[in-house]
Amino acid sequence: MSKYEMQIRNTAQHYDMAMREAERENIEILESFVPESKLHEIINNPVDSGIDEG
Repeated sequence: MSKYEMQIRNTAQHYDMAMREAERENIEILESFVPESKLHEIINNPVDSGIDEG
């Protein structure tokens, strides 16, 4: 495995661990504070395509 591949693997592991820790602490990782934006609509759409779906 090349140094680059090892770096990518280590970076992925680091962020996986950080996200698991954030989830344990109930931290919102992706938020939008601009109600008129497309990103806000996608994140907060509870019906068909949003992260809050379901």
